[in-house]
This record gives sequence, structure tokens and C-alpha cells, in this order.
Amino acid sequence: MILRFRKIHALAALTVLLGVLFVFALRADPTRQTLSAPQTRQLPIVMYHHVLPDLSRAGRYVLPVRQLEEDLRFLQACGYTSVTVDDLVAFVRGKRDLPEKIVMLTFDDGYQSAEDYVLPLLEETDMKAVLAVVGQFAQTYTDSGDTNVRYACLSWDALRRLKDSGRFELQSHTYDLHKSETNGRRGLAQKRGESEESYRAMLTADLLKNQDAIRSHTGATPTALVYPYGAFSPATTQAAKDCGFLATLTCEEQINTVTMGDPDCLYSLGRFNRPAGKGSAAFFKKLGIAPAEKT
Repeated sequence: MILRFRKIHALAALTVLLGVLFVFALRADPTRQTLSAPQTRQLPIVMYHHVLPDLSRAGRYVLPVRQLEEDLRFLQACGYTSVTVDDLVAFVRGKRDLPEKIVMLTFDDGYQSAEDYVLPLLEETDMKAVLAVVGQFAQTYTDSGDTNVRYACLSWDALRRLKDSGRFELQSHTYDLHKSETNGRRGLAQKRGESEESYRAMLTADLLKNQDAIRSHTGATPTALVYPYGAFSPATTQAAKDCGFLATLTCEEQINTVTMGDPDCLYSLGRFNRPAGKGSAAFFKKLGIAPAEKT
């Protein structure tokens, strides 16, 4: 009886000791403490389009090259790291951590200026960007061979070069739905009177065509769908999911919350359009980005 009591007492003491050691191990490794609790990151996304040195062309969707350079250096000075869609997917799946200060830089439509002017600045500032590719635009300029930076879009060969640079992540901007108004449809919006079945069939065909085109010409497989004009319908997100997209990007101006363990948080991500006419500090202030206050 005494021997059994001693064994029980020893077992209890060992249990307490193991518990104490576990607590100290957690304190020594702070990453283990945080993995059990939801981790979130606030994510502002900037929506750029065309970038040109000609100041007379500057406007809502055309930014002077020197202003883009100022933006990138401002983000650097504020301690921000640029991320891609694949970075976000890895984070929500618990496979990768992200810095506290992150920002996503997106360039819509695939203009030739991305290679001529944006790429050198990304390399100089050690930044990455997401390029939204319209398959029909790429095919048109591949066929014509026109590379005039004032208006041309990137050919398939140029898009492959950007992907291989490691500075651009290629994502889908649809194959041939980047249209302001065609037969009653704007972007990805469902037409009045169009059945959901017909709408989903049309959208699926276009999205899969762009996936195949981007993959075959560049070797990249897009994981995100970027909505042209930010236009979409209630059935759009599910159709995008069914096509294998892990994220969708809109034109809604909002700061996003990305949560580990919640893959649905990557759908309908908001973005802030970057027009000309505002300095970097003024523009990024509404995104919650500002230099740290000096103490």
C-alpha cells in the first residue's frame, strides 16, 4: 500500500515537472505561443495601371514614373514589405509568416510600361508586384509586335520575362471580359435577364481560357482573379472558386484583414486606385501608411 502511494506521488510530481518545463519551452519559443491563436495582418492594396514619364498624360489611370519611384521609396521608409497573392495563400494556410507591415502593389491590364519603367524601380527598391493579365490584350500585341510604351500591352514573351524576373507575379484579369460595356455587360457583371446557368458557363469558359493561355505562354498558373472595373455579380465568387482561384481582387477601396486559418478572407479584397496629382504621403495616409513618429 505504501509502495503504491509512493508511485502515485512520484507520478504526480513528474506530471507537474513536465507542465513547468512545457511552460518554459513556450516562453523560450514565442512562435509556438502564437501558432495556437489566430494571427491577422492588415493589408492595404494599391491599384496602379499605366506608368509614363510624360507628365501631360498623367491622370486617374496614368501615373508619372517619378511618382511611382516616390511611392516605392516612401513605402521603404515606412518599413513596409510588398507581398504577392501566393504569400497571402501561404500565410492563411499556416505555412508562412508575414511581417507586420505589408502592402500589395498591383498593376492592371499588363501595359508595356511595366517592363520599361516599373521593373527597374522594383529591382532598385527590392519590391514585388502583382500584374493582372488580360489574355486578349497579350495576344493582340504578340500578333502585332507593337511595343510602343505609350499605349501597348505586353506580349506573351514580355510577360514571361517579367515572371522570370521574380519581381512580378502574374494573375488573371480575364481573357476577353475587360470591356466597359459590351452587349449589356460591364466586366464580370451578369447581364439583365441572363440566367445564372448561362452566366456561369460564359464566365467559366473565359476564365479557364485565360488560365490555359497564361500557363502555356509563361509557365505561371494564376491563383487570383482581378475583376475588371471592379464589376461582378453574386455568382462571380463561387464561379471563381470553382475555377480554382484562391483569391479575388475588387476595386472597393478598403483595407483588408488577412487571417491565418481563414481562406475565405482572400476573396473580394479591396484596392485603392492610385491617380496622379497627389504626393506619396497624402495618398498613403488614407491607407493607414505613414512614417513612424520620432521619439
